[in-house]
Amino acid sequence: MEWQDDGFILHVQNLGERKQILSLFTATHGRCSGVFSLSQKNKGWVQCGSKVKARWGARLENHIGYWTLEPLQNSTAFFLDTPGPLSALSSAVTLCQIALPERHAYPYLYARFEAFLKDLLTPYWARSYVFFELILLEELGYGLDLEKCAVTGAITELIAVSPRTGRAVCETIANPYQGKLLPLPSFICEKNDKRIPEDQEILDALQLSGYFLERYLLGRTLPSARVRLLERFIKVRECA
Repeated sequence: MEWQDDGFILHVQNLGERKQILSLFTATHGRCSGVFSLSQKNKGWVQCGSKVKARWGARLENHIGYWTLEPLQNSTAFFLDTPGPLSALSSAVTLCQIALPERHAYPYLYARFEAFLKDLLTPYWARSYVFFELILLEELGYGLDLEKCAVTGAITELIAVSPRTGRAVCETIANPYQGKLLPLPSFICEKNDKRIPEDQEILDALQLSGYFLERYLLGRTLPSARVRLLERFIKVRECA
């Protein structure tokens, strides 16, 4: 069988000197792996985060198959001097590689992932990354309820999230439980998508989504790429 699709390279594993096993997040076939043959012409753009036009072929559907790829976009080189966006890219591709089941399409998540990669070249990269993680949780069945207070139904002054239920609570309800709830940064609930959040807000957001990623989605500690992204904002806060 054979199919064609656009996708992004998530993971590269060497298979001898001239072959690699590549994992791609594709638009209509989800995450899929296959063997790819390296050459002098293609090895420069085979990097995590690169967008490609892919042809996958195998004798049977359950075989690993082989890739034929054409580069469409390689933004990785633009991030070499910007460690923040580069660490966010590394974290995003790692989470997709670990969390997404093979060959299951997630068109909404794919669109959000593509938008996030475009935002890496803007000042909104950290904000965009946070929403990528929240949508990843939602698409895989662990979405947080952040639109109204779980107790009063209020839609304003939402400041915290219950670590048990993943539901937001307003300030009146949250105050007696300081230290037991997860902070909810205001930018997550704001309609204004042009505001660049403060570093502390991004840190709070990463701790919020990271808690639920670790507890429900991954079933283990966060991958090192995600930990490095979090540590970057911890260091920024400490130096402020």
